[in-house]
Amino acid sequence: VIYASLGLRSGTSDLLWAFRKKNTLEEFPVYLDDHPFQVVNRIREEMKHGMRTADIVMVPHYVALGMDDEGLFTPHDVKDIGAYPQTFYDKKLKWFAAGVTFMTMAHNPKRLPTKDLPESLDDIVSPRWKGRLGMQSLTSSKFGNIGAHYMNFLRRNVSRKRWIEFLESLAGPNKPLTYDCIDHLLQGLIDGSHDLSLTVYSLAYFRERTEGSPVKSFETEGIPKMLTFTTAGLLRTAKDNKSARKFLDYLMSEDAQ
Repeated sequence: VIYASLGLRSGTSDLLWAFRKKNTLEEFPVYLDDHPFQVVNRIREEMKHGMRTADIVMVPHYVALGMDDEGLFTPHDVKDIGAYPQTFYDKKLKWFAAGVTFMTMAHNPKRLPTKDLPESLDDIVSPRWKGRLGMQSLTSSKFGNIGAHYMNFLRRNVSRKRWIEFLESLAGPNKPLTYDCIDHLLQGLIDGSHDLSLTVYSLAYFRERTEGSPVKSFETEGIPKMLTFTTAGLLRTAKDNKSARKFLDYLMSEDAQ
């Protein structure tokens, strides 16, 4: 049983079918996809009440780190994991990076041409962005808060003074429309509710790009992308599940990647 926060897409079913084809005696994996916070809360409740829960999770990296801190994972020594840089897996083998993702900003080129994009956070403080910004809520989202991690990443690229000015503009004259879900954020961008999305997750972004939606990411020296992971781990309740361990090994195989 796999709980994930990848968003339903053809690539997910392709991955599950490829595993089943390569391991013909295994059952087809049961797959549930939901927002990160919902996945973790579901696991907590199911464990609390002794219910059947996930064997494997595939979630944003910041969520996996929190789950590891809670003691929800058990070690799994993925084949050849030691060949990867240490950044990509836990020293105690509780989790590993199953794929690279990123956070970025995006615009609707039909409404905001490339020549008018901001070059830095300083530019976003400009009055011309009043009423034109959108972002995931940093304090009250019910689904996840990867947008807050991206903002913290951007903070490293500016001085304290400029960072405070940026935050004050977002809290004041350039206050953005906020959304619980990044999918809804991008829908607002497409619909014209705002012109510049400040916190866009690559998995949601590529869903829209695949469907031909008018969204385009961008980065500059002053507004870089933040690289992160989709992280996989084995739940402690699945420590004796050989099929789950086999699937984790498959995730790192050439076929799966």
